[in-house]
Amino acid sequence: MKKFLCLIALVACNPPTPRWPDPKPVEPVFIPSAEDSARTSGPFMRIHPMGQYPEMIHDNLERQPTLKIEEWLSATVPLADFGRILKPGQEMEMVAFGGGLTAGVMNGGITRESQQTNYTNLLAHQMGIKNFAMPLFEKEHYNGTGYYVYRHTDNGYPQWDRVVNNTILISPGSLPAMPEYNGKISNFALPDGSAERFMMGNDCVNCDLNKLFLSRFNHYRRPYLSEAFDEIKSEIPYNFVIIEEFFDRWMYGIQTVSRVGLWEYCFNGSIMNTGRITDSAINNILNKVQKGVIFTIPRFQDLAYMKWYSTHELNKRASEVYITFNQNNIGDGLINGAKPFSLIPTAKLHRLFENFNDGEAFRANLEDREVLDEGECNMSDPALYYNQKIKEYASKKDLAVVDLFDLYQRIHQGGYKTDDGVLVDGTAYGNFFSSDGIYPTPLGQAVIANEVIKAVNQHYNAKIPLIDIAGFEKSIGLNK
Repeated sequence: MKKFLCLIALVACNPPTPRWPDPKPVEPVFIPSAEDSARTSGPFMRIHPMGQYPEMIHDNLERQPTLKIEEWLSATVPLADFGRILKPGQEMEMVAFGGGLTAGVMNGGITRESQQTNYTNLLAHQMGIKNFAMPLFEKEHYNGTGYYVYRHTDNGYPQWDRVVNNTILISPGSLPAMPEYNGKISNFALPDGSAERFMMGNDCVNCDLNKLFLSRFNHYRRPYLSEAFDEIKSEIPYNFVIIEEFFDRWMYGIQTVSRVGLWEYCFNGSIMNTGRITDSAINNILNKVQKGVIFTIPRFQDLAYMKWYSTHELNKRASEVYITFNQNNIGDGLINGAKPFSLIPTAKLHRLFENFNDGEAFRANLEDREVLDEGECNMSDPALYYNQKIKEYASKKDLAVVDLFDLYQRIHQGGYKTDDGVLVDGTAYGNFFSSDGIYPTPLGQAVIANEVIKAVNQHYNAKIPLIDIAGFEKSIGLNK
């Protein structure tokens, strides 16, 4: 049982609300066939937020790479001025740690193409760094983990097909493993992970996906905490670090925690105990006073993932909204539809929205983890407490801040344009978010790369050229 925390200074506790009669609608039971189970089984299904639901995945597809990203990466760029990042005579050596955004998750998977179009790789190109090495999947396994593409549906609610050809092989066993990457590695990010989980290795609890991807970095795995970082630093004398540490932890909490509160590890880390960020992994990475960038956390409400089943649209379409949710050993809670709330996408929610008609009363009984009421939405807002602490940590460590919170909010509000005039669409089927609704498209990755460049240029008095987004789109074939 998770207790609901009332923070007097941050959120007020409302008096108990009278219960509505529990409608508990009868819903169809989905029994997956053997083909359905095979289609969505395996360790990679968790990368996509709906990959665990066989009824949401319609068919298997075969797809070939289509983007001319290697041509774009081979083009020359103006010489970058790194400002005060480097000392005289130093050569830039950049590494990256983080979660799915930095690892190259796109469309609910990681492919060779998504690794090449990842913002870290685009950034290295713009900075003229020749020695930045992504742990690319082999050319014959270009579809990597496999990925998901939207199916066009009449009602607008998403379903997917899964691309399954030319994927990597997974060795069986109690701890499945990927083929080890044997070349130089500069990007150590893990989907659903962070630098802290990289440091924890096989000791990480409930981190099966992290452990699987760690097998890709098997050379750096060590029996004791932090030794992996020692090995990396001994082989790669890096002086610039990309740290994207908190977003996946935040999303894991949004999707899995029953009663969201700031005491939860996902939304807390070290902050509530100390009043500052003290994560040992980040401190270990920066223990030689390296320069770099760190990212703020965007609101989950600004993701396309949260627009698949929009509560805003629901309130406009429904005559009334009755949503109860089960709280273990406490009794049912009731959503006040007049106040902000969020619904976590699941197959069950898909069926409810699909079968709902305009003008009807929307009735549902959900599990606690499937719904966030007003208080939970407030406490899971990174602007409330966390992002300011990230900025304070950045100031202490002389890091540039990439404000994803601000960027995603501007995109969410609509009408956002790049510096060269490209309209960025953050809706569910727009050009910024990929089909998983959480991680960006190649265009979105280029937008984020430019945000990193702007932050570095401003903080370190550098002069790194921005990506020409319109030219990037045309060059790699995004408009086809």
